[in-house]
Amino acid sequence: MVQDTDIESLVKKVTEQVMKRMEAPEKACPESFAPSTPPGGVLVVLAGDRGDVDAVLDQVRCICAEASDATIVLANGAEALFPSSRLSVAAPGATILTESDGPDVLNLLKGASVVFIPLLDLASASKIADTVTDTLPVKLAVFAALQGKTVVAARDGIPSACIPLEQVPDGARKRLEGMLDGLEELGLTLVDLADIAGGKKVSLVCAQGKGEECLACGLCVINNADSVRGILAAGADRIGAAAGTRIEDKEIAKTIDHTLLKPDATTEQIRKLCEEAVQYGFASVCINPTNVKQAADLVKGSNVKVTTVIGFPLGATTPTTKGIETRDAIANGANEIDMVINVGALKSGDDDLVRRDIEAVVEAAQGQAIVKVILETALLSKDEKVRGCLLAKMAGADFVKTSTGFGPSGATVEDIALMRTTVGPDMGIKASGGIRDTETAKAMIAAGATRIGASASVAITKGAESGEGN
Repeated sequence: MVQDTDIESLVKKVTEQVMKRMEAPEKACPESFAPSTPPGGVLVVLAGDRGDVDAVLDQVRCICAEASDATIVLANGAEALFPSSRLSVAAPGATILTESDGPDVLNLLKGASVVFIPLLDLASASKIADTVTDTLPVKLAVFAALQGKTVVAARDGIPSACIPLEQVPDGARKRLEGMLDGLEELGLTLVDLADIAGGKKVSLVCAQGKGEECLACGLCVINNADSVRGILAAGADRIGAAAGTRIEDKEIAKTIDHTLLKPDATTEQIRKLCEEAVQYGFASVCINPTNVKQAADLVKGSNVKVTTVIGFPLGATTPTTKGIETRDAIANGANEIDMVINVGALKSGDDDLVRRDIEAVVEAAQGQAIVKVILETALLSKDEKVRGCLLAKMAGADFVKTSTGFGPSGATVEDIALMRTTVGPDMGIKASGGIRDTETAKAMIAAGATRIGASASVAITKGAESGEGN
């Protein structure tokens, strides 16, 4: 078995590689603008109408890293451009609110010394200049200015930023000049998006040993090894079991995902699966998407949940396809989503595609179903397993899972230990594939698994050995 120090060393190395690729940590935050008021609390206001999303996120990262207290407010339309999974990576310590939360403007401004608006379009700029407060971003900017706070906004969306005023016809130029004068009179500072944040270089890579302050991004587990080791004593809370399984112990039954994913499963077999789940009090039925509606109807009124699989079993469909599949499954009654990672993209080193692939499912399922990411570990190197776990966590998934049960082999103790060290104590891990006896199941749990997928659930719970596969 791989030693703890070996695992931690590997996780550290791959974490640094992933974060360098995904967040470009070598790029320094610009120093060309420094707010006159030292940032204590900062308020970042994001709209959703235009702009370079990656450039904005880079500025958000720089702004929030320097603040003792940071709040990000997403105006209507901004949530689609700036998913919470990406914001939480760019600004791990920030409070994130949406306009639909109905935030109180005065309370938001109370603790902020600086307000940043990385996306300021012409319409909003004009309203701010005229103090017409009919949208949340405009209201925050105007109220902050009236309170004497520093307000910094990107002028990239204003024509004068890309068209010299002398080239603008007289009538239009006068109106633009009047608007710019109005913004100046209110005290707004207009800068290029690339210059909106001042300060030191910030890296999302763990800075242990470099004399820099750790940003506590939640992705790196190098500095909380004790917490990681603490999870190794956790017990499993789910077990996968095939159709026909009988469990007499009701407490054990509550942990079982009653599973039937064979391509030739009939409606009668699905009906039987659901009846057994309700009769014996299983946690869920796990079935293919085509059977979700039938299963949801059959278990309705019981405590049994419906789990389905997305991009199964190869994971080679597009993010758009997986997102649509997820929405369709949830609309039909699914409560839990097991998606297969894009294995080819992961092995090709295309981390951005892998993360977007998972994000598409997480965003489609948000607030309606939990998401488990199946890595198919038998096809991956150790480095690829770590990268897959990191990207799943970055994308906001709830679980990582070893196998589909259709790959060349299933879970190993070494893989579970590696996955647990990578994702830390707060993310679920499901060991699945090849677990046929009690001792193997206990070894997976001791290594960090919080769910066990096994068709041989009866043998496992009775301490016997089974020849069944997963």
